[in-house]
Amino acid sequence: MRDLQEQKVDEGASRVDSASDEIARSLGSVWQRFSGQRPKSTSVEVSEDVVRCVIEEGTPDAGSDKDGETAEDPRLSPAGLKHNATAAITRITGRRVVAFIPKHDEKTEIFTQTFLLDRPRQRF
Repeated sequence: MRDLQEQKVDEGASRVDSASDEIARSLGSVWQRFSGQRPKSTSVEVSEDVVRCVIEEGTPDAGSDKDGETAEDPRLSPAGLKHNATAAITRITGRRVVAFIPKHDEKTEIFTQTFLLDRPRQRF
């Protein structure tokens, strides 16, 4: 009986780890489209109702030309970043995002994006 309980805990932890990895990859891709560069590092912390992603900005790609793209393509605006990042979190977690809280530390060039998730529905 004890082995069965340990196995369930391990399965839950592996699901969270795989979701964290998928969120990190997805938000890294969204960030690359938004900023024109791949993030130097991306870390994701998933708790019960919160997903927190910390992105360390990377160096610009040699072939990227970001001038004027924001005005032409609304997906590259801050609102587009919010929309695409929120959609990725919703798709991966299967839960609606009720709040998006972006923060930027200009000294370290670290961006923190916090997503608050809707509580799952409970059937009585």
